[in-house]
Amino acid sequence: PTMPTMSTIHGQELILPARPGGVETPAFAIVPPGAKRGIVIIHEIMGRQPEIDRVVERFADAGYAAIAPDLFARGRMACLVDVFTRAMKRGEGIAVGQGHAARSWLMDQTGLEIGQVGLIGFCFGGGYALAAGSGWGAVSTNYGDLPKTEAMRGIGPVIACYGKRDRIFGGLGPKLRQRMAPLGCEPEVHEYDAGHSFLTDGHHPIAQRLAFPMHIGDYPEAREAAWSAIFAFFDRHLVA
Repeated sequence: PTMPTMSTIHGQELILPARPGGVETPAFAIVPPGAKRGIVIIHEIMGRQPEIDRVVERFADAGYAAIAPDLFARGRMACLVDVFTRAMKRGEGIAVGQGHAARSWLMDQTGLEIGQVGLIGFCFGGGYALAAGSGWGAVSTNYGDLPKTEAMRGIGPVIACYGKRDRIFGGLGPKLRQRMAPLGCEPEVHEYDAGHSFLTDGHHPIAQRLAFPMHIGDYPEAREAAWSAIFAFFDRHLVA
C-alpha cells in the first residue's frame, strides 16, 4: 500500500498532562495510520521552531508516529537548569519526565511497545537524548553536549552525528565512545563535512553570527546523508 503523505496526514497541537512532580507540556505530533515505529523529537537551544515541526513531518512521511514536546514552554532557564544540573549528571529531572510523557502518549495512540519508540535530539536536545536515553528503543544524538557516564546507564543503541566544521561540538565522537565504554556500549558515530545544526533547516542569522565558531549554515548533502544513516539505524533497532 502507498504510504500516506503530508497532504493526507495532519499534525496536531496537544498538551501532555503533568506527571507526578512534573509540568504540563505543549507538543506537536503527527500519527500516520498503521505506524510501526515511534519517535520523540527534542528541539535545539532555539526551542520549538518551524524546522523542528519539519522534523516531525520528515519522520511522519517515513511512517513514524512522531511527537516534539516543547520543553521550554515552562521557561527556557528553568528547563536548562533542570537538564544541566539533573539530567546531564544523573539522568533524571522534570525534563526527562516530559520526554517519558511524550512517549507514553505515542504508545497510547498507536499501541506501540516501548522498544519501538526512539528518542532523537539536536544541539541542546542532543545532550538531552543521551542523558534521558535509558530505557528507550534507540537514541540519536546530534551535535550536543555529553552527559556523565553514570547518567547514560541503561541507554540502548546510540547513533551520534557531528559536523567537522563545528569547532565546539564537532570533535566529541571519540569522547562519547570513551564515556560509553564503561557501560558496554559502542555508539555508531558519524562525522560530516558540515557545521553545527546541519540536520535541521532553520534560518537564524543572528544566532549564526553569534556562534561563528560553530559554522552554522546550510549543508544539504551532509544533511541528507546523515538522515539516511539515522533512518537506517532506527529501522534496524525499533522493531517489535
